[in-house]
Amino acid sequence: MQVPTTLFYDGLSKRMSGLNARATELQTQIATGKKLKAPSDDAVASQQLAEFKRRDADAGVYGRNMTVAGALLKQTDSTLDAITLQIQRAIVLTTQAGNGTLTPESRAVIGTELAAIVDQLVELGNSKDIRGEPLFGSADGTKAVQRAPDGSFSFVATKVSDIPVGDGQTVQATESASRVFEFGGTNILAVLSTLATALQSGTGGAGVASDALDELNAADDQVNLVRTSVGARAARIELGQAVLVETNTDREELRSALEDTDVTAAITELQKTLTVLQATQASFTKMTSLSLFNYLR
Repeated sequence: MQVPTTLFYDGLSKRMSGLNARATELQTQIATGKKLKAPSDDAVASQQLAEFKRRDADAGVYGRNMTVAGALLKQTDSTLDAITLQIQRAIVLTTQAGNGTLTPESRAVIGTELAAIVDQLVELGNSKDIRGEPLFGSADGTKAVQRAPDGSFSFVATKVSDIPVGDGQTVQATESASRVFEFGGTNILAVLSTLATALQSGTGGAGVASDALDELNAADDQVNLVRTSVGARAARIELGQAVLVETNTDREELRSALEDTDVTAAITELQKTLTVLQATQASFTKMTSLSLFNYLR
């Protein structure tokens, strides 16, 4: 008779112990908001959560990179727009200078304004980006557009760096000065400077202006081509940012499903567990008070 009695008490004891443990676990989950306390609770889920954490870190870096790249591309486009306006003004002035009825004095005035446009283009070419570095230059701070004492122009050799914006994905956020101001071996700053000098000195007439006009139109096309490229990259960044936000949201939902406590469900289960525990304790107390059990002891 002793063995069944022992088994009876052991069974009730284990049941109450299990219920107590489950109640404590649920209370902890409700208090912390987390279902997992340690990796051993669910090895597979813990491994997935670790991967989510790594991807969150990567997404944070890529997100910041895309913000910087987007700002640089916006600044590049804005600067190229200003360069376009200067070149188009130069086209208007050069067209006027090609008028055979103009006097040398009128052409000299046009030459003076063209020289000012060259100065503006040099300044725009040497713009600083949002990081304080040359927008079209090199990372060591060297100006993109170099003007020699003899009036010639050159461009610093620039290796435009790519910014990582995703796994195996990069974007070129700026441009080189040579791509903006050179086309087919022609340096538009040199063309404009030479034309301005000729008009100012009276050595340049309608023919000189007409020859320069074709090159200026080609320069305008070149800058527009670069702007199109910049715009396409900016659109790619915007799309990438939208995809990143959606991916982050989806990953957060998956993480929450694995890790976060469903408080409503946990409270409901806790109430059921406590009810069963109380009933088990009451039964245990009642059963142990019976005379038969006293006798069996």
